[in-house]
Amino acid sequence: MAEIIMPKMGDAMTEGKVIRWYKNEGDAVKKGEPVLEIETDKVNLDLEAEEDGILGAVSVAAGEMAPVGGALASILVAGEKAAAPKAKKAEPAPEKKAEPKPEKEGDGAASKAAASSEEPQAAGRRSTDHKDSINHSTGEYGEAMEMKAPRVDKTEPARTAGDTSAPAGDGSRRRSSPLARKMAGDLGVPLDSVQGSGPGGRIVANDVRESAQSRKDSQPSTARPAKTQPMAPMQKLVSQTIPLTAMRRTIAKRLIESTSSIPHFFLTVDYDVTSLLALREQMNEIEGVKTSVNDFIVRAAALALRHHPGVNASFGEDAITQHGEVHIGIAVSTPEGLITPVVRNADRKRVTEITTEVRALGEKAKNRKLKPDEYQGSTFTISNLGAWGIEEFTAIINPPNAAILAIGAASPQAVVVDRQVVIRDRMKITMSCDHRVIDGVAGAEYLRTLRQYLE
Repeated sequence: MAEIIMPKMGDAMTEGKVIRWYKNEGDAVKKGEPVLEIETDKVNLDLEAEEDGILGAVSVAAGEMAPVGGALASILVAGEKAAAPKAKKAEPAPEKKAEPKPEKEGDGAASKAAASSEEPQAAGRRSTDHKDSINHSTGEYGEAMEMKAPRVDKTEPARTAGDTSAPAGDGSRRRSSPLARKMAGDLGVPLDSVQGSGPGGRIVANDVRESAQSRKDSQPSTARPAKTQPMAPMQKLVSQTIPLTAMRRTIAKRLIESTSSIPHFFLTVDYDVTSLLALREQMNEIEGVKTSVNDFIVRAAALALRHHPGVNASFGEDAITQHGEVHIGIAVSTPEGLITPVVRNADRKRVTEITTEVRALGEKAKNRKLKPDEYQGSTFTISNLGAWGIEEFTAIINPPNAAILAIGAASPQAVVVDRQVVIRDRMKITMSCDHRVIDGVAGAEYLRTLRQYLE
């Protein structure tokens, strides 16, 4: 007889939850075939049969918790068929067999209710993400739209070649391209105040853009306010008690452990990322891969750690361990809480490689499909809330790391360069340090090296 036991999927794991049984007692199972699904503090995974046989008594029903190493069920091999009736004598099996079904149905109803309550939020996030992708481009009208104007203008002379006597139309009707009219409406620029530079005095998009900029410079008080992100949809407020998942319980435990046992101190810097953002645009165009600013920060942070091995370290009871490899943990938000997938040897990877890996790990994290070696073993962590418009924040250290970077949003600001006021893109980064491992000067030196990489 073989037993199916609750596996240990991480150093901090002490128990797991049975989500569902794919097989019922008495069903035949084959080696390698999924028998049940369990939930751990980080991932959901299927447990497979280790040999052919018959599923014996189920010890833990769906929805129940079991300690690590605890028996969940047994598999009776061919030679043990005669033992099956013995297992039936006490008759607990039929009662247990009847219990999982209502729980499965309840679980299904609960999951449907949870899914329906999360749909408006997910829709709001999708809407926000879509608008972010527009607003973070080069203005609302990107290069692709601007390229349309010359193409439209070129066709205009052919259409009006026989009508040279009326170059600008008559009365208040001004000839303009469709894009120019749309842009004028969005920017609040009257077309009759715009001087056209196209064929026959036709107004094109660039004329509207220049007129809008001129009006903004001369009359800033009348400029149209910038478009804001839409509000998240209102939800119906319902008093309810939400049971802790294994993941949320573990997060709570580790945060208390971190804040109560690690002496945090914080260092904040303000970087000029104008060149970084320009480099990102060039990389995206040349490589054909949509990189994020965070991908560049991951690589820069990893390279900076090679200059300061004392930051790439962990505190132990008897010694401080400096790690020989750089593994960057990246905080990823999931419906059940934060998890930190790990980019291993990030200092040896190109930005585009990091982009591809982070995207794949993020998808796995949101679907709770990460393997233990994909979320354990980080030596340094990065948390980025810039995409949500957060300018500056402090993050809690992810044990056993000695530091974590909190990345804010990049935004254009007026700064003094060579005694001249200019507009530059700036970004604030705060480093949380474990004072048992990193002193103030050591943290400051690391951030100075990071500045050299990013700027």
